[in-house]
Amino acid sequence: MKLLGADMMRRIDRWVGVPCCLVATALSRLMRLVRPGADPGTPKRILFIEMAEIGGLVVAYPAMNHARRRFPDSELYFLTFSGGEDILDLMGLVPQERRIIIRPDNPLSFLADTLRAIRRIRAENIDTVINLETFARFSTLLAFLGGAPRRVGFHRFFDEGRYLGDLITHKVIYNPHVHASQTFITLVEAASELGGRPEPLLKKPVEEVSMDLPRVQSSEEARRVVTDKLKALYPPLEPHHRVVLLNPNASDLVAVRRWPVEHFLALSRGLLEGPAVVLVLTGTGDERPHAETIRRALDSDRVVNMAGMTTLRQLIDLYDVSHLLVTNDSGPAHFASLTDLPGLVLYGPETPSIYGPLGPNMQVIYRGLACSPCVSAYNQKRSPCSDNICMSGITPEEVLSQARAMLSERPTPVPHGD
Repeated sequence: MKLLGADMMRRIDRWVGVPCCLVATALSRLMRLVRPGADPGTPKRILFIEMAEIGGLVVAYPAMNHARRRFPDSELYFLTFSGGEDILDLMGLVPQERRIIIRPDNPLSFLADTLRAIRRIRAENIDTVINLETFARFSTLLAFLGGAPRRVGFHRFFDEGRYLGDLITHKVIYNPHVHASQTFITLVEAASELGGRPEPLLKKPVEEVSMDLPRVQSSEEARRVVTDKLKALYPPLEPHHRVVLLNPNASDLVAVRRWPVEHFLALSRGLLEGPAVVLVLTGTGDERPHAETIRRALDSDRVVNMAGMTTLRQLIDLYDVSHLLVTNDSGPAHFASLTDLPGLVLYGPETPSIYGPLGPNMQVIYRGLACSPCVSAYNQKRSPCSDNICMSGITPEEVLSQARAMLSERPTPVPHGD
């Protein structure tokens, strides 16, 4: 049984999180009266928390890298759901032995891993938690129950967000006008400030920080393996072919981000007018049936379905041998930012000015309607919209024109033949 569907996460966070934060706040205040906390000093063991969307781990990379430079004598830890491990492997900042993983697969594993996570935070003597989740009660409670004396996170102040109690020691005001990567860096900087005050942090300009992501390179053997997978699905594949990846899916957390299927079909038919174009549908195993519906509707041997057929590492290798990615606003846009693959990312219910991909080869299309963005940190990314014109209004013709232009500029990355 799958425990944490998007709506289930929201219900748990509200109906369980609110009373837990209330009780924990009373306990925290009582503890401060009995034994006022001492200054924990310079951060030595820093735990980052980011769980909801694994694409967010890529966006968090500049902040983690900044923490490594800002506090060179500290050790970095990371707490995430099990789906985030592969991304942490690729980015290489936090070794496996300093990761805390919670499996959201079923109620028993979720509860057991949560309790283990709390014990681990205490056992490792984590002195600083930087909570990258925005107004999330679960991660705020984890930080408190783990006993870290310095807990940095976003606080709602005058009802700017959801109730978290009074469990954050270093309260940072959430700024919805800057990119999330920059906001995460303010959390790192706030860790060096004096905590325990009602004033919002951070009251100083943030120095110029590199937003460069690591470049993940595939080995020749890895490229050969993923090319063999492609050739098994499309045997005529040759070096002159142009491989275009289509990701027609979006996480269930914000289903309204999906570009209409009929638009993907129209785009695909336009791309297939180029005789050298091979279309590859990507996604998770759960998304494979949806991708298969598109493949069958296109009825072409130059359209293959690789959804669920690659690990994340192999997906990165696939990016390395491809020419273009077209995707909804979702994890693959951020994963591809770790490679040299050009990408075209379609935005609607969310704004790319906050969570746009950091890769220099990623281009976005965004209508910017009066009602957009309608999902944000303030509403748990939940929209009442049932007619996402912000996405359907992005025409296949517009995307096709831009995709063709990007394809013409992209050289063949590696030979597809032996």
